[in-house]
Amino acid sequence: MKKSSKLSAFTLIELLIVIAIIGILAAMLFPMIASALDSAQGTQVANNGKQIVTAITSANIDRAANMRGEVWPNKGKYQDSNAYFAKLMGDGGKAILTGLSFSTFAGGGVDPAADMTEFKTKGNVWTMLAGIGTCSDSRTPFLWTRNGGNITENDFGDAQTTDDDWSGKLTDGVKPFSTSLVVMVSKGAAMFELKATDLSNKTFLGGTTNSTTSIEVVKACGSEAGDTSDSDF
Repeated sequence: MKKSSKLSAFTLIELLIVIAIIGILAAMLFPMIASALDSAQGTQVANNGKQIVTAITSANIDRAANMRGEVWPNKGKYQDSNAYFAKLMGDGGKAILTGLSFSTFAGGGVDPAADMTEFKTKGNVWTMLAGIGTCSDSRTPFLWTRNGGNITENDFGDAQTTDDDWSGKLTDGVKPFSTSLVVMVSKGAAMFELKATDLSNKTFLGGTTNSTTSIEVVKACGSEAGDTSDSDF
């Protein structure tokens, strides 16, 4: 008796069902994978921000020993954070910050600048708070990623309450992180990696929203009020 040589195979309908199931599973897993990638990149960016603030603090300590002013950014002196950081990195003179490279200012989908000319226009993920010199304490937020561009110094004033909602202050489509999270670094180098849901309650600021020793005072401490943060920088 002849054995049948007929091979078994999936029907077209079965294949379509399998493909559909794979597509559904991929759609379910994609947000989780994207969130995990953002979180990992956020941690790296936060660590870079901590390095930047630590380097500024170290430079200020060295300058104080030589009777020179601090290099926190003075209000009205810099067009944006790119110009400030370029100056610290040696644009037009000797570098103030040592041990840092252009890659320290990048991350989260923002490529590092190739040279100083490029660095002055791109390759920097940070927005900064100017006028943060001696009038603010270590808890005051100094840096936050550019996708948090709708956050301003007025958001930190005493008139604000700890339950104000900042979740709408992240800018869709802006790197790094768009509306998924924002990274903040305080003057004391404390790091905050905050998802949009975390921004509905600002207790993460450790009391700065209700402290007269923080942003509310900083707003009166810019160059127009005689702040000498970087007068000889």
